[in-house]
Amino acid sequence: MANVAAQLGWSESKLSRMETGERPVSSEECASLLTALGVIGDEHAKLMAMARTPNDPAWLDNIREGLPEESITLATYEAEATRLTNWSPLLVPGLAQTLEYSRAFMLADGISEAEVGTRLMARAKRQEQLLDRGVEYCAYIDETVLRFNRVGDDLIRRNQLRHLLDLSERDNVTIRLISVNSAAHSGLVGPFMVIEFDLTPPVVHVELSRSGVFLSNGSETAPYTEALDQFQSISMEEGDSLRAIESMLREKGSDR
Repeated sequence: MANVAAQLGWSESKLSRMETGERPVSSEECASLLTALGVIGDEHAKLMAMARTPNDPAWLDNIREGLPEESITLATYEAEATRLTNWSPLLVPGLAQTLEYSRAFMLADGISEAEVGTRLMARAKRQEQLLDRGVEYCAYIDETVLRFNRVGDDLIRRNQLRHLLDLSERDNVTIRLISVNSAAHSGLVGPFMVIEFDLTPPVVHVELSRSGVFLSNGSETAPYTEALDQFQSISMEEGDSLRAIESMLREKGSDR
């Protein structure tokens, strides 16, 4: 372990005390240690989740049964992130969905009522973690997702629009639309989330039908992080995006 200590700029005695439990390990120190040891992927996420809650059971343990492993991994990555950026060309992104919107889509997707309940509990907790921790969150949403929304009934759709406006009032949340009239761009291949951390390279979560994959190799994540630069230039400004959402809400019969 001497090489690891030297790589991190720590003394061997400090690392030894961490190993034996004589010295508590902060989540930042844990992240550095896992990076030095080459621990990545699911195992990295699980160990970081434990490091963040040394005295309390992880909240996911209470509802783990019935959740896909991919959902658990995603939640643990989100819980250690410093910035989350969603691109959503087909649906309102999960972290910005109302629970009624989520439920309506899950049922339409053929997920059973029992499984829907578990997934909604997990999603609500993920959203709570985002808001409580104040993680910087940006959602790029294709305008057609909101303008031609087919999820749920009219009330669900109106409430979802209101929810986006409410979320946008938080200092750590940014909602930006990509216009229905925009030119073709790299995001048209599908939805994804870029998950950024203080001490380790970003991870990209690429959404699939009822599952997803995690990319951590730099050559794999680069096209997605580069797409975010493109979104920055082609999307509506935040104020224009919110005015567009307000206009849609008025069109749907709201008095807001």
